[in-house]
Amino acid sequence: MLFNNAVIRRVQPGDEPELLQLMEALAEFEGYSEAFCVSEPALTQVLFETEQVEALVAEQDQRLVGMLVYYRLPFSYDLKPWWYIKELYVAPAYRSQQLGREMMQSLITHCRQQGGSKIRWDVLSNNHYAQDFYRALGAKAELHWQLFSLSLN
Repeated sequence: MLFNNAVIRRVQPGDEPELLQLMEALAEFEGYSEAFCVSEPALTQVLFETEQVEALVAEQDQRLVGMLVYYRLPFSYDLKPWWYIKELYVAPAYRSQQLGREMMQSLITHCRQQGGSKIRWDVLSNNHYAQDFYRALGAKAELHWQLFSLSLN
């Protein structure tokens, strides 16, 4: 999909170096760069070999400037899949061009076409800009759920 001089498309083999740069920039922005340990071979494996995750990218000026990384979750109460967004990031120089919105719209379309019933994601509690962005799309915070995690390292 062409939007505002950018192309929103599915990630493809060969995108890994630039996608990895976007992931590293997000890790820096969110404050976990010291724990970031993704490599190009590992990224290739999860995207194209095991297909554990999928990604949309925004390409402008012949480079990747945004990413939306997601995966599919089966749910038992309605037997319809949900999509879970793991990462949404647009490089600072390319923000305010609606690229994040267009990647989200592409995922919404994909989810509907695949029979999905919901898209879910986490947002840093202090990232009010992102919270406002998602609310503008019609998303609501799920206040009756609390995020838990168990580190196994």
